[in-house]
Amino acid sequence: MSTTRRNGQLSSCEPCRKSKLRCDHATPVCGRCVRRGRQHLCVYHPAPLTQPTIPRERRKRRPTTEVNLHDDLDHWSEKKTSVSTPGFLGNTSYSDVFTDQGSDLSIGSLSSSNDPVPVDSQRIQLGARAMLLLKYLPMYRAIITARFKVWKGWTLGWPVTNMVLTTTEEMWDAITREETDESQRALLLSKRLFEKHTRPVEIHPSMSWAEFASATTGRWETIGLLFTTVGLSLGFTSSEDSMFKQNGWAEAKSVAVTATAVADLCLQFCDSAGIINDLVCSLLLQQTSLLTNVYGESDYRPWRRLGELTTAVFALGLHQESTNCPFFIREMRKRTMVGAYTADKILATFLGRPPLISWRYCDIPMPLDLSFEEIASEPAVRDTAIANLSPDGWNREGSLKKGAYARVALLTSILREKILGLSLSRSTDNLAEQIEELSQESHKLYHGLPRFLHWHPESNLVSRVDDHLLFEFHLDFLYNDFLLYRLLAKRTQTQPDGMISTALEILNALLSMVAKANRYRSLGWAIAWSLCYAGLPSAGVLSADLLRRSRLRMPESTIFPRSEIIQKLSIFASHLDTMIQPDEGNHQIAQQGRRAIRHVLDQVLSVHSVSDIPSGSSSALELDPKELNLVSPDLLHSIDVDDRRPFLDWLDGTECHEPWLTWMNFS
Repeated sequence: MSTTRRNGQLSSCEPCRKSKLRCDHATPVCGRCVRRGRQHLCVYHPAPLTQPTIPRERRKRRPTTEVNLHDDLDHWSEKKTSVSTPGFLGNTSYSDVFTDQGSDLSIGSLSSSNDPVPVDSQRIQLGARAMLLLKYLPMYRAIITARFKVWKGWTLGWPVTNMVLTTTEEMWDAITREETDESQRALLLSKRLFEKHTRPVEIHPSMSWAEFASATTGRWETIGLLFTTVGLSLGFTSSEDSMFKQNGWAEAKSVAVTATAVADLCLQFCDSAGIINDLVCSLLLQQTSLLTNVYGESDYRPWRRLGELTTAVFALGLHQESTNCPFFIREMRKRTMVGAYTADKILATFLGRPPLISWRYCDIPMPLDLSFEEIASEPAVRDTAIANLSPDGWNREGSLKKGAYARVALLTSILREKILGLSLSRSTDNLAEQIEELSQESHKLYHGLPRFLHWHPESNLVSRVDDHLLFEFHLDFLYNDFLLYRLLAKRTQTQPDGMISTALEILNALLSMVAKANRYRSLGWAIAWSLCYAGLPSAGVLSADLLRRSRLRMPESTIFPRSEIIQKLSIFASHLDTMIQPDEGNHQIAQQGRRAIRHVLDQVLSVHSVSDIPSGSSSALELDPKELNLVSPDLLHSIDVDDRRPFLDWLDGTECHEPWLTWMNFS
C-alpha cells in the first residue's frame, strides 16, 4: 500500500525512490517495476528514510559505511547459524561411520534451537507488505475452489490446499479481531510469523494430519504456498471475471505477477534463516511452475528456481524413500520428488540443457495410485484403498484423479532423461541403433500402460479434463519419437521418413483435440501450451519439407501426402490465431509461427513454383527477419545453400508461456 508523505504526496516504491525515477504509485506493484521486470523488488516502505536500530553495545565510533556493513554481517550470521541444519547425510558423509548399524559410536544429532531469532524491522516491514494482501482471502478461495472443481493437481491435493487456506483464514480473522488498523494488523501478523518461522517442523512416524496442520500453520512457506496456488489456479478463471475489478485488481495477470513476487519474498525469508523442510520443497516446486506460466520457460528465473529446488530435494533426502515419517508425508514426498524430476526434464528438453537430476542417484518407489483424500485418511480407510489397487499398483476404477498422473510422469521422465543423454552426447557411434532402441522402449512403455490411460481421437470421455490428460500422455510419447528422429536428422544430415510421419501424427492429434475443445466449448485454454510445445516444431518440420519438395517439384507420395499436409498446416495456422488470445503470454510466438506457416503456404500455392525462381533471386522466399527472426538452417540441408533463408526459429528456441494444464502445473 502506497502511503502519504508529510507533503501530502504519495510515497514512491523503493526501486523508483533509490533510482530517483518517477513512480506511478500503483499497487500492489508499480507500472515502472512491471515494465522493468523488477516486480519482486517493488516495495512501498512505510518509513523509507529510517534505518534499522543498532543495539547500544554495537555502536562504535567508526565510519558509517563500515558500521552498517559489519552490523549487517553480524546480524546475518546470527540468523543463519541458529536454525540451519546439515539436512540429509549419505553413506560418504562425515557422520556415516558413527551411525552404521552395529557401531557403538555416536555423535548425536545436530538440531536447531527452538528459541525465536531476532529479526530486523526491515524484514518485518517487508513481511507486512505481503500480509496486507491477505485482505483478498475470499477472492483467493474463490479462485482456488473454481480450479479444484476442474483439476485437483498431482503434487498438492485438496487436503493440503484446504489446510493452507483454512489456517491462513483463521490466522487473519484472529488478528482482525485484535487490531482494527490495517497497517498495524499487517505488522503484528508479520512479526508473529517471524517468531514461529524459525522453529523447525518436527516430523515423527506417529504424526497425525491434525498435528501436521498445527505444526505448519503461521509460517512464511505456508503463505508462499497459498500465493503460488492462487497464481497457478488463475488459468481456470476468466481473466475478465468481475471479482478482479471488485477487489481492486486490473486483471488476472496482475494477480499472477503479485503471487510470484510474494512467493519470492517468502522464499527469501526461508533462505535467510537456512530453513529447509517439506513445505519449502513444495513451495519451490510450485514457484518454478508459476514462473514458467508468468515469464515463460526460456526465462532465466524458472531455471534458477529449478536449481534451488534440485538442491532442496537432495538436502532433504527426497531422492531416497523416507522411513521415519507418517504415511501421508511419505507419499507427499514421493510426489514432490517426481514433480521436481519431471520439471527438470521438461525445462532441460525445452532449453536443450543437461538435466540437473539424474535418476541413477535416486531410489524411491513409484507413488501409489491413491487420491489425496485416501492418503490423508484414517489407516483403515487408507489400507482398504491400497488393497484395492491392481498388482501393478494402478487403481481399478480407471480414475485419472488419483495418482496415475504422477506415475506416468515418472515413467516418461525417466525415458526422457535417456533421450536427453543421447541428444547431449557428442558420440555418433551406433546412433541409429540407439535411437531405434529408445523408440522401441518408448512404444513398449506406452502400450504397457493400463488401457484407461490410452487416448484415442474418437474417444468421448465424460470428463473433458480426463480426455485432455490422456491426450497429454499420448502426445508426450509421440514427441519422444519426434525428438529421436530429429536427432538422427541433425547428426546424419538425412531426412528420416519417420520424422515426417511423426510430425504429421502430432499435428493430426492436436487438430483432433482442438476440434473437441471447440465442440464442447471447454478446455481451449489448456491446449495452448501443446500447440507451441509439440505443435510448432512439428509444423516447422512439415513446412520445411513442403518448401523443399515444392522447389524440387517432387511428386506427392504416401510418405509425404502434400495435399493433406497443406490442409493441416492451414488449419493449424488458423488455430494459432484464434485459440491463443492477445493477452496470453505465448501469443507473440504463436503469431510468429502463424505468419511463417502462411508465408510458406503462399509460396507453394502460388502460380509460379519455387523451382522457377531465378538463381540469386530472393523475392519469393524472403522472410522479413525483423518480423520473424527465424533461424534453423539445419532442417533445410536438402535445399541448395544459396537459397537457404533464416527459417522457423521455433524449432530451436520456441517460448511457450502459459501451460495451465500441463506437466508443469504441479499444484
